[in-house]
Amino acid sequence: MSSLSRRPPSPVLVFAIALPLLWLRFGHWFFLSLDEGIYLEGATRVARGEVPYRDFFVITGPGAFWLYGAIFHFFGTSFAASRAVLCVELAAICTAICWLVGRTASAVFAVGTSLLYLAMLLTTLYPVYITHRWDSNAFAMLALCLVDRRPVLAGFLAAMAAWITPPLLLIAIALAFFARLRPYAIGMAIISVPAIALLIGQGALGPLVHSLLWDAGNYSAANRLSWGALTMAFQSFRGPDLVHYVDSILPAILPPVAILLGVMAKARRLLLSAALAALAACYPRFGAAQLLFASAFFWVLAVASIPRRAQPWVAAAALLLAAGATAVGWPRENLKRIETPVGTLQVSRLHFLTLNDLLAATHPGDRAFVYPYLPALYFALDLRNPTRYAWLQPGMMADADVRSAIASLKSNPPRWVIWHDFTQGYILKNWPNSDRTRLRFPEMETYLQASYHVVVPDGVPTIGYKLMERNP
Repeated sequence: MSSLSRRPPSPVLVFAIALPLLWLRFGHWFFLSLDEGIYLEGATRVARGEVPYRDFFVITGPGAFWLYGAIFHFFGTSFAASRAVLCVELAAICTAICWLVGRTASAVFAVGTSLLYLAMLLTTLYPVYITHRWDSNAFAMLALCLVDRRPVLAGFLAAMAAWITPPLLLIAIALAFFARLRPYAIGMAIISVPAIALLIGQGALGPLVHSLLWDAGNYSAANRLSWGALTMAFQSFRGPDLVHYVDSILPAILPPVAILLGVMAKARRLLLSAALAALAACYPRFGAAQLLFASAFFWVLAVASIPRRAQPWVAAAALLLAAGATAVGWPRENLKRIETPVGTLQVSRLHFLTLNDLLAATHPGDRAFVYPYLPALYFALDLRNPTRYAWLQPGMMADADVRSAIASLKSNPPRWVIWHDFTQGYILKNWPNSDRTRLRFPEMETYLQASYHVVVPDGVPTIGYKLMERNP
């Protein structure tokens, strides 16, 4: 029996450890994120038969909407079902790290370093939630694992990543140089040809092209972030906070360190090329929270570059750090449970008050417009958005987009408007390169103030948001 066959199934072990921990941490934890609701609200539209680009506004690939839309179609629209997909993806990323590292190192070293990556995910201060970036990077990492052994499957997975996040086509191209090209191209075609045919059949291919052009003219400028932006928001720390601080700046430190180590150690060109492509695919947002999505590529490159003689010591340290950091850094917040149309959610006290008030006022299926940027409320409250836009980002959306949303509201006015008035400081903190002449939408605000009234305190007040009802 070969030594390889006697090795313990370390990737399986990592998956078995990672998945339940990720589920405990993220399976039911809900907060009013700015982005997660985009994909959840879009997926519910797909599950109801609507088409991305043609029927609702999309700035990414259609893959995430198709993926979660299919989950909702077959398993029912629930928060737990969507978060189960996220947890499986994150566990698969940890497993892929173990697989790639274990090809040239001991099983203990591969397990220890992959579990340390898991600890970073479990304790990071940056919210881990559903986004096209986690979906696509999970598929891309699996393609990296298989590119030199199963080129057809690798091509399929790489194309899936690109259909979810178009810039990840850079990773698919980088992997093509290390694969048998013909079977790899066949794998990409297996998913791409039906996807294109579906878009043509639905009348969505032209709108998709228009969306990509819109991104080039609007998204890229407003969403530029300098390297490591937002990492220094953690000014003071002590005790457990040190764990959060360290693992939250790691995504900004990893890429240059990994690339330097990879060049010095003459790491496999496959790993180096994939990491460089993953870094380029982060454009235009290079903040630490965004680099976290692609961090697995840099993690593998850095770990694989550690000298063999140092690996036993690093493995022991990684296992101890992973266990200690997870135990110390696991969030201690006392979350409250709340029943919603999409299942039982675990939320903070503030979000409990907000959701409880809004659940008391609205009913599942009510038409509502959430303005400007909290689409998670559509999903959590099961509200129907009468416009094409799940969100209207200040400083990014074009005047034509705002006018289109107003026209939809006038032709099919919803009963409710939920308005969170973002401050200019908040907008510029998250999108510092926003167009400062478009930080507010006066035409939309004038229409809402004229057509809706704030629900008075003896009705249903909300915490931090204005609940408005259509005038009689």
